[in-house]
Amino acid sequence: MPDRDGFSLRRRLLIRLFGALALLAAGLFAFVHDYAQRAADSAYDQLLLAAALSIADTVRVEGGGIAVDLPYSSLNILAMARRDRVFYKITAPDGGLVTGYEDLPVDVAIPRGDRSGFRNVSYKDVTVRVAALDRLISHPQLSGWVRIAVAQTREERDGLARTILTNAFLPIALAVLVGAGLIWLGVRRALAPLAFIEGVIRARQPNDFSPIAVPPPAEVSQLVNAINTLLARLQGNLNTMQVFLADAAHQIRTPLASLRLQAELAADEPDTEMVRRSVARIHRNAVEASQLTNQLLSHAMVIHRSEALEPKAVDLASLLAQVVQRAEAVSEDAAIRLRIEEDVAEALVPGDAISLHEAFTNLVDNAVKYGGLDGPVDVALAASGPGLRVEVADRGPGVADAEKGRVLERFGRGGAGAGTVGSGLGLAIVKAVADAHDADLTLLDRPGGGLIARLEFPRPTTAVKRGMVPVLLLAALLLWSPREATAAESLHPAPLAAAAGAALDILRIDAVTDLAAMEPLIRDFQAVAPDVTIVYDELTSRELYERTVAVESRADLLISSAADLQVKLVNDGYGQAYVSDATSALPDWANWRDEAFGFTYEPAVIAYNLDLVPPPEAPRSRDALIRLIRENPSRFAGRVATYDLATSGIGYFFASQDSVLFSQFWQLVATLGTARARLVCCTSNVLDMIERGEVLIGYNVLGSYARARINAGARIGIVLPEDYTLILSRVALIPKAAKRADLAGRFIDYLLSERGQKVVAERSVLYALSGTEGEATSAGVRRGTAGPVIPITLSPSLLVFLDRLKRENFLRQWHLAFQAP
Repeated sequence: MPDRDGFSLRRRLLIRLFGALALLAAGLFAFVHDYAQRAADSAYDQLLLAAALSIADTVRVEGGGIAVDLPYSSLNILAMARRDRVFYKITAPDGGLVTGYEDLPVDVAIPRGDRSGFRNVSYKDVTVRVAALDRLISHPQLSGWVRIAVAQTREERDGLARTILTNAFLPIALAVLVGAGLIWLGVRRALAPLAFIEGVIRARQPNDFSPIAVPPPAEVSQLVNAINTLLARLQGNLNTMQVFLADAAHQIRTPLASLRLQAELAADEPDTEMVRRSVARIHRNAVEASQLTNQLLSHAMVIHRSEALEPKAVDLASLLAQVVQRAEAVSEDAAIRLRIEEDVAEALVPGDAISLHEAFTNLVDNAVKYGGLDGPVDVALAASGPGLRVEVADRGPGVADAEKGRVLERFGRGGAGAGTVGSGLGLAIVKAVADAHDADLTLLDRPGGGLIARLEFPRPTTAVKRGMVPVLLLAALLLWSPREATAAESLHPAPLAAAAGAALDILRIDAVTDLAAMEPLIRDFQAVAPDVTIVYDELTSRELYERTVAVESRADLLISSAADLQVKLVNDGYGQAYVSDATSALPDWANWRDEAFGFTYEPAVIAYNLDLVPPPEAPRSRDALIRLIRENPSRFAGRVATYDLATSGIGYFFASQDSVLFSQFWQLVATLGTARARLVCCTSNVLDMIERGEVLIGYNVLGSYARARINAGARIGIVLPEDYTLILSRVALIPKAAKRADLAGRFIDYLLSERGQKVVAERSVLYALSGTEGEATSAGVRRGTAGPVIPITLSPSLLVFLDRLKRENFLRQWHLAFQAP
């Protein structure tokens, strides 16, 4: 239905055309979106498959079981997708786990004739893409299919899909916009003839109802024909109104003339009795004129309301009761009986209550007027098939069959009404109301004498029981109750360390770094944020990892030099993201997924005793170290120290990176083994032995600790290897279970800030990630060596050497070189 204020055909046409254009654009968008997703999947699936193939090449049978030496390149390939987490699983022919993530789903359907397949699955509460590759193993001890499954989260591929979608859909969007402009212009010009017709209509005189003679466009010819039809109907209604006014004037003129004549006679009559009779006749004529006028007004009102009818639900039973109650009050000599059947007592009909009240009033008044003295008037409401029936019956003279049609017209009266005052409009009013309500009006002879006026209404509706809505609302209010808020858990802080005094907030840090190294940073942070007390718990890297995985830690921040374990925590979903200006400014290698953040720049160095090894003799590269030891076997036998990889996390981490970067790594290991190098757990132990002169050289010593000894006066020298210098960055992350992630974020921002980095470089034993002044900065490290500086990138490639079988194989070769059991 159009709005009351009208509507714009141009707007409707444009809306529909633009809607069709939008549907077309939506279809194209869906197609391009699907294409972009498939293209991104295809590109990254090749990376997954390449990683699986590189792993498959290392699968072998060893000791009666399946062995895998996870190649570094396998996960390094996937690390090209910087934001994706990586998972893998290798299963034996019997389905048993060889290595990897035990709960990773690997039931991927592989097409017939192919060895690989892909599937999206849910793992660790995220959607991952799994590539499965089957590798046939045939060996006397064991044969069958080994399944290699490599999985990757979808962040990068979804990002690529969005990029493809944007670039591909942008031209389509521009074309749609241009098309919309052309449609708007075309519609505007196409509807120009309508504006001409509008001008013709506006130019007409108010009394001109002649048809529009302008030839309309074919598309609006029906509209113009409808307007012409409307003009003809208006002309007819005007004629009808003129006739009605003429009839009304004629009907009213007679009683008014009679009134005037009677009044003039009464004024000239000297006889008091004759004056009294004239006044009685004047009163009777005035009553007749009043009734006629009321009926004329009622008829006009009914006609008007029927033309502008807005149906509402009308309770017929209640309306009839009101009409009967009024009639009983003004008709004391007539008995009126109302009967309403129980099954329709609350039935409703769509209509106008005022018009229906007028119609029922006229029916009851006529019944009382013509038959009220001959017997009771019966008013009834009953069901009639699918509708309702209202009957008003009397015992009057009735209406002859030949007159039943005429009495329904204006001013039409039957022969039985002669001698009774009336206007002939009552039944005409009822007929008009019936027509407006799609009801049938029938006049019937009543058995035993009299007349029945019957109104039959279609389409009744069942009324909602009165009072049900309040009851339902009350029930809803009784059933609903606001949820009670649970009381917040009170904070019971553990014993504090490194606290700056009374504070309002507590930040809990689990760290691998010595408290002495971090204390200057903690104290300075508390100078900036005096409302924060820090609880600092010092752990080993393995303890920190295991407590976090077991969700036994209450820490809000984890700090560790074991970057590989920190990356694994993030990869396995134990970290949470934190983004700020400071974290966004980090170099790409020091920020993984906005969850792991490197904040130091610490080199792995060669340390030596200055008194026993002159600086010119100190090896400047790994190759020089090999030559020095081989050329002086007796001098360096038992007097070179490095980490015991079985007990030192940082030692294993440095050695694994050397194995990737240094082509002569195992030659170096063999040389150290031949020289019976001293194996220790920690950097401090290596430095202690160098300082005491027990060993001459320490390999892969953490530069920050060596610099601290030098600053304390120890006779130790350090060399930044010229072939390459490994850079370790201590990694901070916010665990998923952190209760005060906001405080942890503030501390991370402080560590990365200019102030925090300055404290790292000048007041702690660590090396600053940023800054250009001083030795203990990234710039100072680069100035201190002629060779390349290689920061260890935070990425899933670090997970390779955490693989159980990879670690076992690596340590086995290491121990063999040192002739360890």
